[in-house]
Amino acid sequence: MLFIFVLFSLSSPNLNLNGDVYDISNSNYTSSTDFSTIFSDINKNVEYFDVYSPPITSKYGEVYWTMMNSVLLPDNIVNRFNNKIIAIVGYETDQVFQDPLGLHDISVPITWTYNHHYEAYLRNSNTQIISSNKSDDYGQYNHGAKQNWKIILNKSIDRIQTTYPNNLFFSEANGGEFRSSFHGYPSNYAQLLYSPRFFDIQPMQIDTRNRDPKYINNSIFHAGLLPKNSAAPKNADYSGLLECPCTTRKNISIIHNYNTIISGLCHQNIDNLTMCKQQVLNFGGIVNSNTHIDTINDSNYPSGCSFVQMSNGFIQNITLNNVNSNSNSNLHSNLHSSCGDGSKLFMGWNYTQSNNYSVHINVSLDLTKSMDEQAIITLEGPSDLWYGVAFNAYKMADLPYAIIVNGSGGVFEDKLGNHGPGSVLPNSIKIVSNSVNNNKRRVVLTRALKGNYYSFDTTSSEIPLLTAIGFNGKFSYHHYKASTILSLKAINSSTCICDGGITGTIDGIGFNKNCLPEPRGDLLQQHNPSCFVQTYQGGLSCCSHQSVLLDIDQEQPTHEMTYHLKFRFWFQEYTTQQSLYRFYYQTEAFSGEYDIPQCDAEIPPEECIHSITARFTGRDLIDSKLINNSRGFQLIYVAPHCHAPTCISMELYNYDTGDIICHVDGLLGGGNSSQKYDEKGYIKLNPCLWGYDDGLLKPSLLSWDINLLSIKKNNNTYAHYGDMASWQMRGVIVN
Repeated sequence: MLFIFVLFSLSSPNLNLNGDVYDISNSNYTSSTDFSTIFSDINKNVEYFDVYSPPITSKYGEVYWTMMNSVLLPDNIVNRFNNKIIAIVGYETDQVFQDPLGLHDISVPITWTYNHHYEAYLRNSNTQIISSNKSDDYGQYNHGAKQNWKIILNKSIDRIQTTYPNNLFFSEANGGEFRSSFHGYPSNYAQLLYSPRFFDIQPMQIDTRNRDPKYINNSIFHAGLLPKNSAAPKNADYSGLLECPCTTRKNISIIHNYNTIISGLCHQNIDNLTMCKQQVLNFGGIVNSNTHIDTINDSNYPSGCSFVQMSNGFIQNITLNNVNSNSNSNLHSNLHSSCGDGSKLFMGWNYTQSNNYSVHINVSLDLTKSMDEQAIITLEGPSDLWYGVAFNAYKMADLPYAIIVNGSGGVFEDKLGNHGPGSVLPNSIKIVSNSVNNNKRRVVLTRALKGNYYSFDTTSSEIPLLTAIGFNGKFSYHHYKASTILSLKAINSSTCICDGGITGTIDGIGFNKNCLPEPRGDLLQQHNPSCFVQTYQGGLSCCSHQSVLLDIDQEQPTHEMTYHLKFRFWFQEYTTQQSLYRFYYQTEAFSGEYDIPQCDAEIPPEECIHSITARFTGRDLIDSKLINNSRGFQLIYVAPHCHAPTCISMELYNYDTGDIICHVDGLLGGGNSSQKYDEKGYIKLNPCLWGYDDGLLKPSLLSWDINLLSIKKNNNTYAHYGDMASWQMRGVIVN
């Protein structure tokens, strides 16, 4: 694919990519929102360059949601700003069928492909984009994607280069509102970037173009095939696919978790004696006719489900204690015993079977809390091969403490490397016995509970283990490997079993929502279905890359559509523009999305309004490392992000004073074909702006400790999945 990039200097008015479609929510600014003139300083000419994403090809019902390949910026931009700062003062976006010459692109209707959201980047050669296994941004940058990405600095750059901005992030008003919502900044504010070179984008697009021959070239919306779980009503103005309904193609696995503890108290108790007994058996308890099983109400025992195990493995008693069972037991720990009270011995064992069913490792531990606190470690594995166990590790990159047994019977301690042998440690173990029977070598060792490289914790009931078996008897690269959990039980004292709650996976991807309690958010109080895998009906978790949003018995049309996302970046030469930082918060804290329940049938549609709220502070809006000793911040650009066809409004308040900071209405299109981007039912969001241009409100200094309130309102005549209510903002830090 040949990519054509075009750079223009301004010589004529109204060069907006999307025409004169923009408005602002909180100002009296009534002049044209043409980027060539709006807020421009006569001494700082405004110019633009265009850039296209790589091609996106999809079929009906398909989701496209992944990081695309990097695109080089135009040569004249790269050369002009080499070792200089470019000031990005705004941008526009569209989705287009591309003219090979880049002169007559055709906008793709949002009724054909729905832009759910995007995250876009400009960056320089000092950076790279890498895949990350963990994300701590609660959906801010990756928005709940299956694969997380982040930008890092190259290790080779010097300190001077890190004093300049090396990458920029663009995601304001980044969904169905992306083309008709304003993405510009007042005079003397900009996003600053040193030596721009690359454009990157991670879009989420949903193909909703009806492939029926009588509709395929019709820009007037006609719903295509929909799965049974679509929440869209009959004859809706929008496709039910844009809400990502979970279909019968999705493999949803729901797991009720239970865990043992040997100190403290359960956060959530088991309240059923039958379930208590079943979980004791599941955790390896040996029950016989002498096992006493009973429900009690006694403060001398831990509340909830517990059992007492003897050193021979048999269970002495199983108890369901109802004392304080209706309240959080941690708040009443002074009223009754804790788990593991008085125990001097903790035992655990584990049988790890590798991919080869004839080769395995047994591990058992006896941890004694006494004058000479020690661990008795019993390992059993193949007699002719080396085998080893690493403690408190999920992967070799954890660089864990390990015990290795060679095929000759030699035993040593090792600190493993990251996929390497690591280094042998000074000896701290004593061999009690080393024997071979039926081609199995059994080694019994002792060592102190506390060590220089690893200490056994008698307050934790679970020890993550890595086990490995070699190709031969000499320690080298492993042939088989496994990871497992070794569970410890208190001996002759109470081991508690806790209700760990329900978790699950969707198509093998772990379901993970971080719905916060009030006052941070109110999804939990409302029991919003999006917070729990067992009630999840639709949204991001059912919309991973290349998902087909049709039921398994529905045939997907094969006709493909190929198009590009197009960005027009408006810029100036850098002089004195203040650098804009990103400020962010989710009203749906921190699910990243939420469901809108259907209004009761007897309520008139105009009165069907569903609200969510969130309270937070200025410190919650930005990375704490950026705050330092600054006086506070000023908001310059504030844009909400919510979805068609249900968003009524979003409001941001100063909760300390009751003053409103920003009110934005969700403006739904009326279907006027003569008005650009007015598709019926689809949304436009006009941001709030502050600055020193005529007609704009002046920015106010806000304290980092300011208390803020967000209110999001939706029409809920019908149910909706996966709506959003985030504040995507830009501001300055006042030093």
